[in-house]
Amino acid sequence: MKKTVYSAFMALVVTGIVLSSCSKKPDVEYTATYKMAGEWFVEYYLNGSAVTEYSKILTYNTADVSASQIWVVDTLTGGFKAKLDVDYPALSFKAMDKAPNLYHPGNTIKVYEGKVVPGAGHSKSGSLVDSIYLKLEFSDDPGSVYEIKGHQRTGFFEDEY
Repeated sequence: MKKTVYSAFMALVVTGIVLSSCSKKPDVEYTATYKMAGEWFVEYYLNGSAVTEYSKILTYNTADVSASQIWVVDTLTGGFKAKLDVDYPALSFKAMDKAPNLYHPGNTIKVYEGKVVPGAGHSKSGSLVDSIYLKLEFSDDPGSVYEIKGHQRTGFFEDEY
């Protein structure tokens, strides 16, 4: 009798394991700006010449998960943190006259243009990644229009700067 009860119990356990392993994959939910979000290795250019080595910027969604704005943050040089307007379907940054620079209160950023281009960049090791481009002017450096050019961070050790 014990053997029959034990066999029935084991059959139920095995059946439960088999049934639970057949569950559907969960649906992945993305933010409204996920195709523009990420970590990027970029260089700053002024008049066509690189004026910085590679540094990292971050792009991520706003708290209200809007598809019309994203945060852009220069993390290594401490240059700026601003909420920029985007045209998400076009993966581009909209022109803005005065975006507040939260790292330097009272200063603003003028955005001329910008774009994220899927599969148009190359990491340090040559892997195909997305690229980013921004053209900005800082109110504390009037007349200097900087181009920020770079590629998405892969997270692999060989691609770090």
